[in-house]
Amino acid sequence: MKRIISVQTLKVSDKMSNPKSLNEPNQVILDGYILPSKYILGPATKIVLLLTVAYVSAYYVSYLTLSLFRTCKYTTKMVIFMCAHDAVDAFTVLCAGLVIIFGTNMEHFRKFISTIQLLSLETDRSAVRTIKQNRIIIHVLLLVILIFFMGTFFVKEMSSSIDTVKSFVFIIDCIHRLLYRSGILFTLNMICNICCCLKAAFNQINTQITTLNTTSDHSNDHLFDRIKDLRQKYSYAVRSTQSAEKLFRCYITIFYMQYFSYVTMNSVMSFGPETSIDPFWLLYILLDTMHFIILTHHLVSVSNLSREGLEDLYELSFKLNTAESRHENDIFIARMALSDVGFTFANLFTINNNFITSLFTLSLTIIITLASFLYQ
Repeated sequence: MKRIISVQTLKVSDKMSNPKSLNEPNQVILDGYILPSKYILGPATKIVLLLTVAYVSAYYVSYLTLSLFRTCKYTTKMVIFMCAHDAVDAFTVLCAGLVIIFGTNMEHFRKFISTIQLLSLETDRSAVRTIKQNRIIIHVLLLVILIFFMGTFFVKEMSSSIDTVKSFVFIIDCIHRLLYRSGILFTLNMICNICCCLKAAFNQINTQITTLNTTSDHSNDHLFDRIKDLRQKYSYAVRSTQSAEKLFRCYITIFYMQYFSYVTMNSVMSFGPETSIDPFWLLYILLDTMHFIILTHHLVSVSNLSREGLEDLYELSFKLNTAESRHENDIFIARMALSDVGFTFANLFTINNNFITSLFTLSLTIIITLASFLYQ
């Protein structure tokens, strides 16, 4: 009998001395990152990014820099603009590589995982089903875009440079393109996957706020405890968003700079009097725009969902009879009304509907101004 008790005591003490086993991230949060879940929190993620985006960025920066020194003559406005186009391309590729090397701190990802698991999303069947469905859609879309891009690149290069470029150089160029685009796919999938978890978290909180607002149990203790519990869950969701935002802040900034500079300059070039629209160019624009739409949709959705429960909280205030409950509800409303939850552009602007509209307006203004200056 004493031996049995001692064995049970050892088991209990072992559980208490090893709390990490009780708090391991659930599989729902760790799945969907292309890499196996057992490697995602280790150095494997950073190694994949270094071997794809960072390495290929160094390769292309060297190539574009040599091309700039060899071809730029600065004789006419159009030639200067073409040189500026190549210089901006080299700069954004260089920044992408530097962001992966110096601006990607995986400790933020670990904080995201440890915080969002406090919301216990794995216990919500609806949230789990939505996360898995969104992951499948993201994987399919990104894989199709990668296949179309590599197919377009292969056909274009085969038709334009097969007689002037050696086969070995052509194969090396294809490998580098595939590596770089695979790294972009891996990073975008990681961001969108995190956004799916965040959207599920905020949606779960908003649903519970709506349920609380429509429930028939309006006892003071019940409302006070439920509002306090939801406010704590919202705080966990906000903390998770902040960790994810710090992880990808620099990359998202470079992505938007690269996309809008690429679209702006290529649109200006297409207005030239002797310019013919290349179908390959249109397809490249379309594929990059698909990346932009997928990423922006998820980033903006996180920001919008973080404020969706505001009206329900306001309506709930009419049913509160005690000062403590009203105070809890007022704090909740004040926090949700700040509108600062979400991913940011260089920690300056929250990426929401207004930000995207402003970017398109600015880009259109620059296109019209540059076209008027170059082709007047």
